[in-house]
Amino acid sequence: MDKFYRDTWVEVNLDDIRTNIRTFRKHIPEKTQIMAVVKADAYGHGSVEVAREALAAGATALAVAFLDEGIVLRKAGITCPILILGYTPIRAVQEAYEWNISCTVFQTNWLKRAEKIISKKQGKKKVNNDGDKSEDKNEDKNEDKPETENTQNKEIPTRERKCLSVHINIDTGMGRIGVRTKKVLLSVVKSVNKSDVFQWDGIYTHFATADSRDITYLNHQFERFQDYLEFLQEKGYKLPAIHCCNTAAAMTHPEWGFSYIRLGIGMYGLYPSVYIKSLHILNLEPALQVKTRVSNVKFMQKPFGISYGVTYIATPGEQIITLPIGYGDGFSRLLSNKGSVLLQGQRFSVVGRVTMDQCMVSVDKIKAKVGDEVVIYGRSGKEEITLEEVAELIGTINYEVACMLNYRLPRVYTKQHKVVSVRNLLESINSKPM
Repeated sequence: MDKFYRDTWVEVNLDDIRTNIRTFRKHIPEKTQIMAVVKADAYGHGSVEVAREALAAGATALAVAFLDEGIVLRKAGITCPILILGYTPIRAVQEAYEWNISCTVFQTNWLKRAEKIISKKQGKKKVNNDGDKSEDKNEDKNEDKPETENTQNKEIPTRERKCLSVHINIDTGMGRIGVRTKKVLLSVVKSVNKSDVFQWDGIYTHFATADSRDITYLNHQFERFQDYLEFLQEKGYKLPAIHCCNTAAAMTHPEWGFSYIRLGIGMYGLYPSVYIKSLHILNLEPALQVKTRVSNVKFMQKPFGISYGVTYIATPGEQIITLPIGYGDGFSRLLSNKGSVLLQGQRFSVVGRVTMDQCMVSVDKIKAKVGDEVVIYGRSGKEEITLEEVAELIGTINYEVACMLNYRLPRVYTKQHKVVSVRNLLESINSKPM
């Protein structure tokens, strides 16, 4: 088990991850599978550990934001289908092919250039779909050169690979990436189908307002998605796996499940919005807690300034504790003089400015001592500090609060109240002194 020497860590309850997945499994149609979204290091929880638990709990596929995140999973020995939800630069196509990771596609020119790269890798003659060899002016002209990195010694988790798996993204109203017209959609589908280097494994869209009270725009997007699917069927195409539901849509419209739901924030026991939570559709268990230990205790003998800028003056007799966590870990500086922590089941206020590595808290009613456990996010006794509460304080959403927790914080994984593994990305601290 890896070690860490700082008294601050993220605790992830894998039992809660499993429980949340099973809760969704019961809620959605039996035919619908779960694609667990583990991008952004599984929303700060740790992608490899969460992915393994999700698959053990019944998920059958994973989704990431970009290729590097998928390769991390492959190197960990995970062999299930993995979909890149974002844009894959053309220079990364060969790596996606080698690691058997599905790409999201929506540009015919990208497909032509990717086909050329993969055909060269396979030693096959490029199949020309429509004779158009023009460059995409919006893409890097140097990106059609495949990477020269030697991949011969990589362990690719498939016995035989003949095609690059692709999912076509339809932009029905999100405005990020994706096909936006039927003409382009038909062109993309033709490019994929006519080529012997692509395998069409999915078609999907993403909802922009599934977590809102007003479902007008959501319904518009769903209807447009259905219209695109029907258009392809009328053209004689057999559709691959279909998916459109994120966590919010899966909760409110499980009947839209199609082949997959993409389960993101809900898998971690967090709700997509305050409104969705208020509907009480599903009971989810937050899997993440952030904890630290008191590093210093001081009783002020006279008025004394606290932290940079002296935005707080401690009064005589006030007990101030120091905690080894700061904005360099993802504990936002915006929590200065307004955040809270839990000590011995009681809530106390952050005072002064949160610094990069430390912060201070004013404690009354109890006597603190060095080494006392302090809950930054999570539960202590009957008190709880939720990510939603913190998000409201700093003007953001719970997603970002979790994702801000960075590599400096070790992840401690528990099952049945026991530590089962520890991940510490600061590898240098594990090396022996010279």
